[in-house]
Amino acid sequence: MATTATKVGHGLAKVLGIDLHYRNETGSDRITRGESVFSIDSADSYVEHEPTAWEWICHITPSGREWLEYFWSLFPFVHWISRYNLQWLTGDLVAGITVGAVVVPQSMAYAKLAQLPVEFGLYSSFMGVLIYWFFATSKDITIGPVAVLSTVTGNVILRAEERLPGVPRDIVASSLAIVSGAIVLFLGLIRLGWIVDLISLPAISAFMTGSAINIGVGQFPALMGIKNVSNREATYKVIINSLKHLGSTDINASFGLTALFLLYLIRFTCNQLAKRFPSRAKTFFFLNTLRTAFVILLYVLFSYLANRHHKANGTKPKITTLG
Repeated sequence: MATTATKVGHGLAKVLGIDLHYRNETGSDRITRGESVFSIDSADSYVEHEPTAWEWICHITPSGREWLEYFWSLFPFVHWISRYNLQWLTGDLVAGITVGAVVVPQSMAYAKLAQLPVEFGLYSSFMGVLIYWFFATSKDITIGPVAVLSTVTGNVILRAEERLPGVPRDIVASSLAIVSGAIVLFLGLIRLGWIVDLISLPAISAFMTGSAINIGVGQFPALMGIKNVSNREATYKVIINSLKHLGSTDINASFGLTALFLLYLIRFTCNQLAKRFPSRAKTFFFLNTLRTAFVILLYVLFSYLANRHHKANGTKPKITTLG
């Protein structure tokens, strides 16, 4: 005899439109598709039981072989390291020298964007490459600091200084790197990289464009030798203040503008020569790639010649330096 709870449950199911006999395992109306009584009664009945929670957990839990394949996939380099040859080594040496010549001055500039001493830019430029190749799916991929993340890190450091003035900047940056790295590591371990496919491309483009404008405007005072303008303010304020103090530019402007002009001149010349002499396109490509290192070394020499006597004379350097 049905209990009161059963009756109440059946009543609620009827009100909600829930069919409690949807499987019709023991229902009386069994002939619904034109079958004969003989075919229904003589057939072996099969009842599929609902799986329990434990059975579902056991079903989705990877086996030992699947766990092994998963951990094996975490280190893709084992699939190609055995095929490494002399030709790859030659190309990697050329690429390493080329990229290294560019990364050294570039990483120091990124450190300044992050409000850190320049040596931290050098640390971050090679530590990522030193470790990441264990987990990279391609031997040609390299990672390191970028302008946008350096700017974001600098903003975090400045905000942290306002609330925690006694904490060194490098500690704040290191803590931020550890937290960010832990999040990225977690997303990678559980294979959530597909989330990137859901990010809106226009939103990313807008963010990158805005960051590029912000970085470019922020570097304008240093490029022109304007010392009375803070590049940490809003972008429009930096533009207005830079224009107000445009008359206070010094010899740094000549260094900055000529270096910028020389960079674009070398790139334009190499591109034109590569089109004119296709057989030597690779040579002009490498020359174009090395233009940053060439300009940096050239202007380091100019800076040395201009500032070599300032310490002995006890005067300020004529050209602003990182040190």
